[in-house]
Amino acid sequence: LVIMDIMPRGDGHVLVIPKPPSRNILDIATEDLNAVMATVQKMARAVIKAFDADGTTVQQFSEPAGGQVVFHTHVHVIPRFEGVALRPHTGEMADNDVLAANAEKIRAALA
Repeated sequence: LVIMDIMPRGDGHVLVIPKPPSRNILDIATEDLNAVMATVQKMARAVIKAFDADGTTVQQFSEPAGGQVVFHTHVHVIPRFEGVALRPHTGEMADNDVLAANAEKIRAALA
């Protein structure tokens, strides 16, 4: 599954989530991890195309010491641009219309 991050650190920030439940990369079934990573690669290519980005940041956090605060496996894919820092994670939700427009750009890139 792929959803828009509701507190994006950059335009086009998506989350890739496995269908079967797991806590994080430490307990996810190997076949589910393989499916997630194939989707991460597909989405990295799509967000670069959709936003004319220079690259991507891919992040996965496991357990509190690793920065995990949401306890289901998910991987962040964030389009990146030379010289542009990630926005801070403030806890503020993005405008739904902006998220929908960004999702549409990604869908078009996948078509």
